[in-house]
Amino acid sequence: MEKEAKAYLRIKNFVAPFIGLAVDISAYGTENIITNGKVILTCNHRSDMDPFILSYTFPRFISWIAAEYTFRIPIFRDLAKIAGGIPMSIDGNISIGSIKMIQQVFKKGETLGIFPEGHDYMVKNDFKSGMVDFHSGFAAFSIRNKVDILPSVIIPVEESYSDIPIPPIVRSFMGMPKEVCEIKKRAIYKKVKVIYGEKVDHREFLSGTLEENMKQLSDVVRTRMIALQEGQYAEA
Repeated sequence: MEKEAKAYLRIKNFVAPFIGLAVDISAYGTENIITNGKVILTCNHRSDMDPFILSYTFPRFISWIAAEYTFRIPIFRDLAKIAGGIPMSIDGNISIGSIKMIQQVFKKGETLGIFPEGHDYMVKNDFKSGMVDFHSGFAAFSIRNKVDILPSVIIPVEESYSDIPIPPIVRSFMGMPKEVCEIKKRAIYKKVKVIYGEKVDHREFLSGTLEENMKQLSDVVRTRMIALQEGQYAEA
């Protein structure tokens, strides 16, 4: 992952000034960031700007898991590949190649970034609603690889909404799922808070069946993230 990490940092250093000019970003709870060793970073997902916002405030290389269809989008596809992006199908299935990439992330002591809501919040297209239900794949990664989870949230302070720039017919031609083709609006951040919570220790979820532990761990992480979203963090 060393080559990917270097590419990620080059892209980040190039994009960061533009992100900083376009969006007023404040980060809280940064003392909770795990600075060394393998970790899974989770965040809510309301906008296609989210990975850029989170990467702006997170000091480490993040190998992002992204929906497989996004790797068909011109420019993003190439950037994602060279920066260590890992494709995953929307039904939760993941290829052997992607599993090996995830294992390499952990072997190298790096950060795996994932949005447990998938694209479901954006498909819902109601930007005033709370987080939607989580997909539990991230919990399986945590338990099977013995990796702690660092929950985070992006909270919009000021934002606007615009039509998706890629027309539905073009999205369909690119192979995007029907529900994604039908998304009408996207959130454009003007001012946001990024809040990092305390890590969730994977060791508490190693006894019992994998299915039960995945659900429990997913529920705990979601509860922590909702608490952060609702302001249960004391700003310094």
